[in-house]
Amino acid sequence: MVVDSPESDFVKRPKSNFWMRAKNNLFRSQKFHKIIAKLPILSGIAKREGEDIFKLMAGFVATQILYVWVQTGALQKLADKPYSAAMLSSVWGFDLERSEILCRAGEAIGLVIERKGHYRLTRKGAVLIGLPGVAALIEHHKILYQDLLNPVGFFKGVEETQLSKFWPYVFGGGMDLKSSEVEKYSDLMSESQHLVAADTLAAVNIPSVCRFLDVGGGKGTFVSELKKIYPKVDAAVFDLPGSHSETSGHRCIIGSFKEDELPAGYDIISLVRILYDHRDETIRDLLGKAYSALDKGGRLIVSEPMLGADRPTLWGDVYFAMYTLAMSTGKTRSPDQVSEFIKDAGFSNVTIHKSSRPFITTVIEARKT
Repeated sequence: MVVDSPESDFVKRPKSNFWMRAKNNLFRSQKFHKIIAKLPILSGIAKREGEDIFKLMAGFVATQILYVWVQTGALQKLADKPYSAAMLSSVWGFDLERSEILCRAGEAIGLVIERKGHYRLTRKGAVLIGLPGVAALIEHHKILYQDLLNPVGFFKGVEETQLSKFWPYVFGGGMDLKSSEVEKYSDLMSESQHLVAADTLAAVNIPSVCRFLDVGGGKGTFVSELKKIYPKVDAAVFDLPGSHSETSGHRCIIGSFKEDELPAGYDIISLVRILYDHRDETIRDLLGKAYSALDKGGRLIVSEPMLGADRPTLWGDVYFAMYTLAMSTGKTRSPDQVSEFIKDAGFSNVTIHKSSRPFITTVIEARKT
């Protein structure tokens, strides 16, 4: 078969896939694997690849083991003193045989370590229960797991997801939602906002005196962390009724960025974990409103988890991409994709800051010139 070029009389032949097929056939060959298993260097590579494949197969089981340790409070118990399997059996209400299995599984995934018949926290286990909001997010993930029970159906989009029901604010304008529904979202986001706030504020420089508006800031966790570093900043949160805390130390402006214009007069507007909750048309409108609200020289800060910049990542292209897809209106984007939306809204000097922990957040900054 030949292909005629529409631009000349040059005749091109389709690219051969011979070497690709040869390589794949070689790797599929059991005889080939028996040979490399006897070679020192290649046997180590084959072993690691086999272990990686098994980790993929065991991934869901590991998440469920983690869930049991967190949801039952057993992991938190070990923060005070070591427990034997028998003692943990009483905490769990499981029989001793099942408790021993769960203990060994917890050690295998790095949560605990056994010493003289007692289990104590590893560094990973201690960090896990110490980081704000992580335990709450782990318990929340059972909703996502339900949506992924039928992964083929999930990608076909034939069924309504449980996550889309959990986050009802993404479907409508927002002002007609019950305060209890908005509060449920704000509570969970507030729990896990501390890490995002820390990484965001480490990436950008904020003037010691300025007016700062955090759009969709919920209970104001981000603004509270901002005020700890910059106490003279005049900060406010713009969000739906029921999202803010009555005892907050910052100003709360009630409104919906879907229905209302954003308040003007601020030097900086931040969108922290907002864009990936929504589809393209919604964020185009929101970024346009942010541009209109800012005066010349005003700054925009966008901070949220994103797809891998150079290549797909476990956190961006696997976890967050699946989560936002299950929300039905969410969409995880790459830093370049987000930057293009920001430029299209009229902003310039768009900067993608280097992230120390991209699994927490990536920060993009721009100006209205």
